[in-house]
Amino acid sequence: MPAPPTPADPVVARVEVERRGGDLRVRWELSGASPREPVRITVGVTPETIDHEHPVAEVRDGREVTVNGLDPSVRHYLHVGVGRGPGVIAAERLVPLEGTLNFRDLGGYPSAGGERVRWGRVFRSDGLSELTDADTAYLRGIGIRAIHDFRHAGERARAPSRLPADAGWRLVDLAIGDEAGERPELIELVLRGEVREVGIDMMVDIYLAIVREHAATFGRLIGHLADPDGLPALFHCAAGKDRTGIAAALLLALLGVDDETILDDYELSTELRSKRRIEALRPQLEAVGVDVEDVRAFLSAPRPALAAVLEWIADRHGSAEGFLVEAAGVAPAAVARLRNLLLG
Repeated sequence: MPAPPTPADPVVARVEVERRGGDLRVRWELSGASPREPVRITVGVTPETIDHEHPVAEVRDGREVTVNGLDPSVRHYLHVGVGRGPGVIAAERLVPLEGTLNFRDLGGYPSAGGERVRWGRVFRSDGLSELTDADTAYLRGIGIRAIHDFRHAGERARAPSRLPADAGWRLVDLAIGDEAGERPELIELVLRGEVREVGIDMMVDIYLAIVREHAATFGRLIGHLADPDGLPALFHCAAGKDRTGIAAALLLALLGVDDETILDDYELSTELRSKRRIEALRPQLEAVGVDVEDVRAFLSAPRPALAAVLEWIADRHGSAEGFLVEAAGVAPAAVARLRNLLLG
C-alpha cells in the first residue's frame, strides 16, 4: 500500500480518465513542490484490488499518459500518486455502454471533510430502453444490485427498460411526473409546435416544483442508497439530466461535495447527451416552426436551473441534509450510514 508522505511531498490534486478505444488516457494535476519521484499509475478491476506494487506507467515529466493493453470489457480503476505516496483513485466517469449516452459514475468527487465519494457505488443514467446484450453483461460485471427509475408509467410503457428478468436486480419504482400518462409530456408539446419557447426561468420553475412536490421520493432514494445490500446502485430517468440531475445534486451535497462541483457534474449531461439529441431533433423542430435556441434550455442541462434549486434549499432548509431530513423524511441515522458507505 502507498506510504504516508513527508510534508514536502507534492500531492496529486485531481485525476481525469478518458477511454479511447481499448486505452485509457490519464491526466492529473499536482499541488505543492515539483516531484522528485515519478508519478506512478497502478491499476485494478476494483478500487480494493489495485496492484500498488506493479505500476503500469511511471511519468517523470508531463501531466498525462495513455495506458494501453487493458481489457476493454472490464471497468478499471487507477491509482495516481507521486512515488509511493498516497494519491487519487480514479476511473472513467462515463461508463462505456452501447445503448446509453449518459451513464456515469458519481465517484471521485472530493467532500468538505477531505474524503472522496467512493467509485463504483452509485451511478446515474438516462433511459435503459436501448441496452444491448453486451451492456447488460457489463452491468452485471460492475455488480449493480438495485435500479431506481424516476420515470412514470406512461414513459415506461413507451420505452421499457431492456433489463433481463432473471438478472436479480432490485427494480425500484420512484415515479416523478404524470403517473397516469394522461397529459402530454412537455417534450411532446414542443415537438408538435404547441410550445415554442422554454427558457431558463421556466426550467427553474419546473425544477423547483419537482423538488417541492416530490421531496418524499428523493427521500426514498436516499434511504435505499443507505442500505449496503442495495449497493452498487443506479438511478435514472429518460434523459438522465432533470429528475436524475436533481437526485445526483442532493446526494452529492449530502456527502459534502461543493456546489460548483455539483453543477459541473450536472452540466456533463449537455456535453454527453443533450448536444447530440438537439441535433437529432433539429429537423423535427424546424418542421413545426420551433427555433432550437428558444428551447435549448429545456433540451440541455442549464447550470442556472440547478443552481436555483441549491439556492432554494439553502435558503429554506440550510443544507441538503436539512431538506432531506425535514422535508423528505430521511432519518439522521440513514444520513450517517450513507456517508459511511459512500465516503472514503
